[in-house]
Amino acid sequence: MITDRTESTDSLDALPRVEPTESERLLRLLDSAILKTRRSRREIERKLGWSQGYLGSLLRGRIGLKVWHVFALSRELGIEPLSLFLSVAPPRDPSWILKQLGITPEQAAPPPVDEVGRKDLDRDELEEMMRKLLRQELERFGLLEPSKVS
Repeated sequence: MITDRTESTDSLDALPRVEPTESERLLRLLDSAILKTRRSRREIERKLGWSQGYLGSLLRGRIGLKVWHVFALSRELGIEPLSLFLSVAPPRDPSWILKQLGITPEQAAPPPVDEVGRKDLDRDELEEMMRKLLRQELERFGLLEPSKVS
């Protein structure tokens, strides 16, 4: 079991506690991500400036898991920290995340497809559209001289 040995304040007592199973799942995800990178724990410890054996102790639950541990490891492993937290403890109401980001659910929904005005493209039209898009992107990155004809 993973325990948190930090001092808590009155304001933090009102927050719900992280269940040990959530912490353990988070540690398993991090351990799995470390294995996938094919890097040694010692290499990661050196990169993060941690002492030898710290990562092993953290993953075994001997050291209490903190948010900064998750952020440091996830960034080192190239993982989005929020995705780890959301995979372990998804919100009961997913629209809550959108509200926190200032996005109303109506804005997030894709526009409806107008089936009446929709026209299927043939192969030539699609190829021409792709050529034009590719030209624009190459010009934008300076890899192609701007064309006179658009």
